[in-house]
Amino acid sequence: MTCDLETRLLGIIGNPLAQSLSPLMHNAVFKRLGLNCLYLPFEVSDGSLGRVLDAVKVLGFVGINVTIPYKTKVIDYLDELSAEAKVCQAVNCIKNEQGRLIGYNTDGQGYMQALAEAGAVPGRQSVLIGAGGAARSVAYSLAANGCQTMDILDIDLHRAEELAEFISNAADCRTRPGTMTPGHFAAAAAEADLIINCSPIGMMPHADKSPVDSFSAVKPHVVICDLIYNPPETIFIQLGRKRGLKTIDGTAMFVHQGALTLEIILGITPPLAFMKEVVSNQLAGKGFNTN
Repeated sequence: MTCDLETRLLGIIGNPLAQSLSPLMHNAVFKRLGLNCLYLPFEVSDGSLGRVLDAVKVLGFVGINVTIPYKTKVIDYLDELSAEAKVCQAVNCIKNEQGRLIGYNTDGQGYMQALAEAGAVPGRQSVLIGAGGAARSVAYSLAANGCQTMDILDIDLHRAEELAEFISNAADCRTRPGTMTPGHFAAAAAEADLIINCSPIGMMPHADKSPVDSFSAVKPHVVICDLIYNPPETIFIQLGRKRGLKTIDGTAMFVHQGALTLEIILGITPPLAFMKEVVSNQLAGKGFNTN
């Protein structure tokens, strides 16, 4: 890959970023399509977020992705928000339009595309574990697509309550916030059609962790989803499979939201199948072929 003064720069900001496959996936797409673009990771400390966003403008980045823990914090530094980002108050994609930073949210749309691709439906009753930025987007999309009751569990009860209030005000969906404990989870899971891990628990480098120990109390038709894609088979997913349940890992959502990022920032139609191949092969330790 040749870098010159015409190279369009993209990137991702967050902390930690060691587990992120976004640079690999996007740079593989650029090589495949012959685009003079480069995607770089930036692990950002909390106190430097404002300066980093200034640098995006000064250095002429065409756009960046945003991940944990800055999806809500970054909003204070943006000039404009898309409709969904404004409603969800969470941003995972920023486009630089001639020095104006516009925030978008592709998490919810990416999740719904992944759900449809797996042949699953939102269901009437969902349980969300975690109430951070990704959870806001997923919860909003589920509520907008027919979910009638939603249990939102987080180790921080106040955060669960805030998300529950947001969903109740934004959509026709009954919400029940709670602290994430084994007892609360078992009670909520027993009634659920869909259970989603929206927390970072189980993500590399802490792949030996899971937000739950068992799915023994769930119905046989329940669908188990994990937003984590690295590793693709988290302990959370393994527990679901051992129980004979339908499971959906985070790979498809990751790829779909990445494709949406390229549509927004570069205005291209990304090669979705190729992106999935790159990510799946990397996670399986096979590498990839850009030809």
